[in-house]
Amino acid sequence: MEKKQITLIIGSILGLFAFLSIAYLLTSKPSASFFPEVAKAAESDHIKWSPNNKIVLMEFSDFQCGGCASFAGALQALHADKEFVDTVESNITFVYRHFPLDDIHPNARAASQAAEAAALQKAFYPMHDMLFARQSEWSELSDPFPTFVEYATALELDIEKFTETYNSQAVKDSIAEDYQTGITAQVRGTPSLFLDGISFSPPASPEDFKNALIEAIDSSSPITDK
Repeated sequence: MEKKQITLIIGSILGLFAFLSIAYLLTSKPSASFFPEVAKAAESDHIKWSPNNKIVLMEFSDFQCGGCASFAGALQALHADKEFVDTVESNITFVYRHFPLDDIHPNARAASQAAEAAALQKAFYPMHDMLFARQSEWSELSDPFPTFVEYATALELDIEKFTETYNSQAVKDSIAEDYQTGITAQVRGTPSLFLDGISFSPPASPEDFKNALIEAIDSSSPITDK
């Protein structure tokens, strides 16, 4: 990879964490509140990293949100950090929950349905990654569904099943349930993060973000996966 490309990637990640920190300061409440509904992963949740559910980092996200796409990209970039993988990803359970902002992102809920339909074929995160990486392709379409079918095809999903489940009540109910837990936890925008049920502000840099999560691991002394 050329030095210029590396510099642009690092700059984008640093900019994202600065943005998230500022957004948190503008919207956070003066005192931390604990929300038990978002403290642990549910059986129906989409998780990655550690399966142990001892320390839970939960994100409420909107697939049409530019900041959410940047955050997803930053997490993928951190996956190249060996310490992050060995320490953070092996001890923290990451949970994604839907929080489509319908008023400003008219295709967000449709994208959530595509992700949930993919989840029924064990492909939630592959679809999640594709939706964020190609956000500019579908976000402004009057009907994004044909594009979502293209993504499902690229992921080698059963297209007939994907089409049948995309508009199913079970898929819609799953998204609605995620959204309602976000309302209960006083989510007001995306991406919103919670660490063990308490609103979590990402520090201003990826390194500080990693260190904050390592501190949470050290203070909790969880049973590791190693």
